[in-house]
Amino acid sequence: MAKNHVPRVPPKKILVPLDVSDASVAAWKQAVMLGQRFAATVEGLYVQEWLNAAVGVGMGLGPEPFLPQKAKKEALSFLKGRLGQNADIRLVEGSVEGTIVSWGRRQGFDLIVMGTHGYTGIERAIKGSVAEAVTRRSDVPVLVVKKPAASFKTVLAPVNLAPYSLKGLRYAADMAAAFGAQLKILHVFGTPFPPKAAAVKEAKHFLEKAVEKLPEPLRRATGAKAQLAFGSAAGEIAAAGQKADLVVLAAHRKGFLSEAILGTTVERVLRHCAAPVLAVPTGGAEASGAAKPRQGHSARA
Repeated sequence: MAKNHVPRVPPKKILVPLDVSDASVAAWKQAVMLGQRFAATVEGLYVQEWLNAAVGVGMGLGPEPFLPQKAKKEALSFLKGRLGQNADIRLVEGSVEGTIVSWGRRQGFDLIVMGTHGYTGIERAIKGSVAEAVTRRSDVPVLVVKKPAASFKTVLAPVNLAPYSLKGLRYAADMAAAFGAQLKILHVFGTPFPPKAAAVKEAKHFLEKAVEKLPEPLRRATGAKAQLAFGSAAGEIAAAGQKADLVVLAAHRKGFLSEAILGTTVERVLRHCAAPVLAVPTGGAEASGAAKPRQGHSARA
């Protein structure tokens, strides 16, 4: 996706990364709802992680990738049983996160819809989160779902005072208009105490201008309203998300060390927000380390 590409709303091509968990079934249901609403195609992607087998030992060749075909067939049969025999599922071998990211980009998808296992604490530290990893690296918008919504009646658009956040706001406004939903815009001051009057005035002015920059039909259709909150950005967004059906925000990359230690606001919102969270890449940094699936090792079922 080009750096200045504007994501297509409504999406017409939706990718759903799958495993054999209830989380991916929830994502599939959410994607099907969107597909029916927008007349979009929905394609599942099951990535079989490469396993190393001791091939060529003693010949100087080292470990070679080994694909357990039986496991792949069993997974496909299981998924078809849960998602329906007509589900369009692609089978690909490779690294999970890298393959999802590169597949979404190279195959021209407008949206990636993923489930999350909801790991926290030590369990999350050990197992990690594929959804967070994909969100961090993808240059295609990613919708992360814990529980699928039947419809979106209220869309929350958190923004900061940086211009890149307006890309998330515009996507949120387009989604709200597509569903006939109300658009709520939220700016969070990162302090539990009210800031100086000048800072509040600046924030209100930014929000007013942000609303004014939305096309008039979008403002009318969504009844866009802005509000301020004080405290932890992720915490306040998650709390406001309790009253929303969809949260849409810009996913902007920080420096590597900052992400490794603290993570991004988007990732922290994903962990704690009950509503579906849609992360819109800003194009401020290239997606990193996306592995290209090996040619000739994919199949559609």
